[in-house]
Amino acid sequence: HLVCWFKGLEGGGLAADEDRKMNHNDHDDEENADVYIPPAPAFPDLKHAKVDHDRKHRPPGLKLSDTLIMMFAEIVLMVFYGLFVENETVPKPNFPDPGEEDLPGMLDLVQPFKRYPPGFDNFVGSPRSQERKTQEHYSSFIQIAFFIFLSLPWSFSFLRKFSYSSATFALFTACVSIQFGIIVMQLVDRVHCIFLENMLLNPDPDITPEKLAALNFTDFNYQCQVMRPQDEIEDGFGLRQVRQACYCRVWTEMSGNKTKTVLRPLVAAHALLVTGHRDFKPFSLSLSFMDIIDGMYSTVPTLISFGVMVGKMAPVQNVVLVFMNVLSYAFNYWVCIYVIGAFDGTGGSTITHTFGAFFGAACTAVATPKGAENDPDCCGRYQSDIFSLFGSLMIWAYYPSYNSFYAPSNAQQAVAINTYLALLGSSVSGLLASALFTGDIKLSIFDAQRSSIAGGVAIGSVANLTAEPWEAIVIGAVGGVACSWAGHYMRVFCVGRLKVHDTVGVMSMHGWPGLIGWIAGVIKLIPLNLDYITGDRKSKNLAYILPWENILQHQQGNGDAAIAQAVIAPMTIAIALVTGLVAGAVSKKVTHLDLELLFKDDTFFHVPDDFQKALDEDHIPDEMGDHDGHANGHANGHANGHANGDTKMIANGTKGGELAV
Repeated sequence: HLVCWFKGLEGGGLAADEDRKMNHNDHDDEENADVYIPPAPAFPDLKHAKVDHDRKHRPPGLKLSDTLIMMFAEIVLMVFYGLFVENETVPKPNFPDPGEEDLPGMLDLVQPFKRYPPGFDNFVGSPRSQERKTQEHYSSFIQIAFFIFLSLPWSFSFLRKFSYSSATFALFTACVSIQFGIIVMQLVDRVHCIFLENMLLNPDPDITPEKLAALNFTDFNYQCQVMRPQDEIEDGFGLRQVRQACYCRVWTEMSGNKTKTVLRPLVAAHALLVTGHRDFKPFSLSLSFMDIIDGMYSTVPTLISFGVMVGKMAPVQNVVLVFMNVLSYAFNYWVCIYVIGAFDGTGGSTITHTFGAFFGAACTAVATPKGAENDPDCCGRYQSDIFSLFGSLMIWAYYPSYNSFYAPSNAQQAVAINTYLALLGSSVSGLLASALFTGDIKLSIFDAQRSSIAGGVAIGSVANLTAEPWEAIVIGAVGGVACSWAGHYMRVFCVGRLKVHDTVGVMSMHGWPGLIGWIAGVIKLIPLNLDYITGDRKSKNLAYILPWENILQHQQGNGDAAIAQAVIAPMTIAIALVTGLVAGAVSKKVTHLDLELLFKDDTFFHVPDDFQKALDEDHIPDEMGDHDGHANGHANGHANGHANGDTKMIANGTKGGELAV
């Protein structure tokens, strides 16, 4: 049988089989009773037969070497956790009584550079003891986990042949990213302390010699005084960083000599608060709900970048993307928030959404095979688009929790409400814009899936702290229109001119609305002056009092806060593009997928027997009309062949489809 099958391959495949059938019909049944007629070969040559065999027995998208690399990366994370990560001590000790060397009335209560959620260290005597705690950390943890692990992966599952992989690889990417992000975001605080301590030797040039002399600055070696009269303490961004640096130095000294923590417990407690450390162990990292949520927030830009690459990267490339994305995000966060002193902590329109979108765009420009955008499987179908829409609705529902977690406690309710209002505005305006941009006054499912949540991205900046309800709706509406416009026009431009293919459309969903949020934040900070920061106007113009001294690093009231906010978008885009290009080049060196393996679940998964059949029957050509000949020829040929019971019709239908392509 095998010899005859090979002869069948050499004899011309389907055409030879048809000739044999015709000859067979011309002879008597008795004469041909002993003649074996081999079946038509399933493949045109041995190469295609081998490819099919390998695909069925070993998915071609996974290699043993890739699997070993991913296992090694996970083992390294396990070892690091085993050596350096410890659970946080519970319950937290009360704020200590003054020690022998403490002077309570003269303690420099400089604001921490570490970002804290409301209610952190909420014990009697703490600088945060008066804050109203509106959300337990576990409740926030669950809601943000739904946002990341359920909503985002489902929103990616719209591809007709890639639903298994979209959701599974998004979960895989998120799990690796959170493990790494928990570590990296705590290391950011330690790196900043090293940076600040170095500033004590090389101060900010904006600090005048007179101010430094008043603070006992001599020979470029600042003599820290964390105990000094409050009226002698001068504030300003540069001076505040020097004061924070003093507590970094205190932590370094006390970690080497624990006796000082007993003699100066008030100083020790404030040193931990300022620096973000939980104890005085030099080589340990803590683990609490707050640390896990920090890791979750560092995972969001990774998943945004993953959305650009869905269907075009192997799992081991996703691991490369995770490590480089989290490191790049942490570096950008440190530069924009700690060094520049901007504020983008209530949703991260710029440092999270804009960064993730531009990082992914740069990565796909290098790592994606040319021609991926023309793949007939790079499109959705009815059922998968419904699942993706459900994921977007889940994001919609949990977005207020995501945006409001790091908001000051007094403004937390307002931030959640403003986020809801912005989502309402983007949902309505995005769908109305969709009817206009499609050209035939019909809606696009693309806009329903993406524009509806663009408002949450656009309101996720400092603007949501002070926005009036009508302003929140306007910001959301502008974000929704920008998302729809970018999806219909900028996405086509990026593919056609820049050769940058965005699978999910995250540039329109996160990139452009993120820039809208950045602009709104700058506009809202421009009128911020000393009357708003320290005077009565901050309570007259808002229904709540904002502790600007704990929110803004720049608070001179002369436009310094708006300037710092204006700088972070160009800085973020530059860092994202450079690091994204590097990540794309590295991931392409590790491995890459051939063009014919993209956007297909059977590249990585064992799929059901009806996988190909069901999709072929349900296949609807894309809106641009590509592959119409192949789809119609293949489908019509099969349909007619089965209806007539004629095998020849099936062959002609398949052949007609191939000729049409």
